[in-house]
Amino acid sequence: MFVWKNSGTGTGTHTGTINAIVLIIDSIQYTVDSRIILCLNILLSTVYCLLYTVYSIMKDTTHSIMSSAKRFLGGTVLSRISGMLRDIAMAFAFGTHETIAAFLVAFRLSHLLRRLFGEGALQTAFTPQFEKLRLESSEKACFFYRDLLALLTVGLSALIFISMALLGTLLFFVDFSPGNREIISLTLLLMPSLLFICLFGLNASLLQCEKSYFTPGVAPVAFNLIWIVGVLCLRHLSPVGAMPWLAMWVIAACFFQWAITVPKALSILRSHGLHMPWKGIRLFSQDLKFFAKPLLLGIVGVAATQVNNALDAIFARYADGEGPAFLWYALRIQQLPLALFGIAIAGALLPPLTRALKNQELEKFHLFLRFAVQRSIALIFPITIALFVLGDSCINLIYGRGDFDTASIVGTTTCLWGYAAGLLPMTFVLIFAPVFYALDNARVPAIISVITVAINIFLNTLMISVYGLGAASVAFATSISAWLNFVFLAYALPGVDNLFNKAFLFNSAKIVLASMTAGFFVILFDVYFINGSTFLGISKGHISLYPTEFTSQFLRLSIQAICFCTTLVATAWMLKADDLLYFFTGSREEQKRVNSTQ
Repeated sequence: MFVWKNSGTGTGTHTGTINAIVLIIDSIQYTVDSRIILCLNILLSTVYCLLYTVYSIMKDTTHSIMSSAKRFLGGTVLSRISGMLRDIAMAFAFGTHETIAAFLVAFRLSHLLRRLFGEGALQTAFTPQFEKLRLESSEKACFFYRDLLALLTVGLSALIFISMALLGTLLFFVDFSPGNREIISLTLLLMPSLLFICLFGLNASLLQCEKSYFTPGVAPVAFNLIWIVGVLCLRHLSPVGAMPWLAMWVIAACFFQWAITVPKALSILRSHGLHMPWKGIRLFSQDLKFFAKPLLLGIVGVAATQVNNALDAIFARYADGEGPAFLWYALRIQQLPLALFGIAIAGALLPPLTRALKNQELEKFHLFLRFAVQRSIALIFPITIALFVLGDSCINLIYGRGDFDTASIVGTTTCLWGYAAGLLPMTFVLIFAPVFYALDNARVPAIISVITVAINIFLNTLMISVYGLGAASVAFATSISAWLNFVFLAYALPGVDNLFNKAFLFNSAKIVLASMTAGFFVILFDVYFINGSTFLGISKGHISLYPTEFTSQFLRLSIQAICFCTTLVATAWMLKADDLLYFFTGSREEQKRVNSTQ
């Protein structure tokens, strides 16, 4: 049998994670603007507080959910912090130039199959099949991984070669517009990176089956740091001249992200006697044939989403030459809470939900699900309101330097508002989708995903092609689709009435009222004390002037954040919104209330 390694318990794991991030920041402090480093240290402190909060919440439910979420968070924090560093470097060096937008579109197009054969569908299908084979024989499970790795390598290599030949032919024979030619050329250059990023996804699945979360968690950090080095080396070039070379750096980054996981994967194979795993490979083994069915089912839903993401970038490009860049930078901020908490909760929730169902413990099943949804509302809804009233100040602090000018701040802010409107339903979808997998009913989320993607494409076409709205309409269309996705999933979920009871709705109303009050007070504070509200100004189409000095940027956001948090806590205390207060006080009464329901 494989050795299942303990990744650590308690806050020691989190301390190690934070120390690693500090080392990463220290290692680049001589190449990045010192103001950016200070900004990142502030962001680091915030993430550490949020990490400790989630650890505390999970501890109050069951130990299984807590330990799983903790391991998910460790790698995710590292990845997101380094990803933020990467985006800050991109914004500082190149801003939102149209060539940058073209590069980001090309990056999405070249990685269109990443969620199918590298992450998402492949990982979801691989883990249960691997675990099933391991029950029979650990050696058989290793053969399955080896054969799948070989098939994936051969298949993707052929696909990449054909794609590059086709794109090169199109460039040679078709007279594209300069913008489209630039996108196709960059896509062609980036195609080889698809192989390494997909092989990394398969290796990460194997390591996670071994309860080894640190290596696949830290590997994306290497990817982001190599990207950052590339940006800093190319900063002196114009965006048009820099992007083809940056594509080479991205390929190298994908290679090293995969290479970091190779030694650990090989050691697992060798521990089971596969010292020369390349011998005896069977590309079409019986186990791979059984694996095809769940993989194809997962691909249906994921493929629809991936096509939708690619079309979003194209729609944004059609609406505004810099539109894809606005969406990219806005999405990085919106996905930080989603990745840190939504994915962690969803990943930790599936095993106990599955066990509760198999043991026919329906009361515990609904308890776990209700708890996850309540905690998500208490955390995500205030963040949603904060993104609306503090979003532009946050963007100005993080990106507002170098070539990232006022127009870039405003464009990115409106896109951030669009994505923020869907933050809560996106979190709900991450929680509800595993429920259907626990119920052995993967068809429902797949079908609903296809339906909502079709709705999203229709909304994009309507808003941009018919009404001529800007790039932000793409983000709002995504959020509307996310709400519909959640509604459809909730409607299809058995026993949903036991989840959304009167007590749940009453507690949720308190959180909504407290958050809205906090947002309203920030707007009032801006109007009377900070020369007008930029939220109201952007809403009315007025271009606001933002501070360009780091000290002024930091003070503005800090004062607004203090105003928001103070009002939020005070209102929550008056309303006795215990779920919300717990994030600030760790209320013992709330702990007792949760424990008494278990």
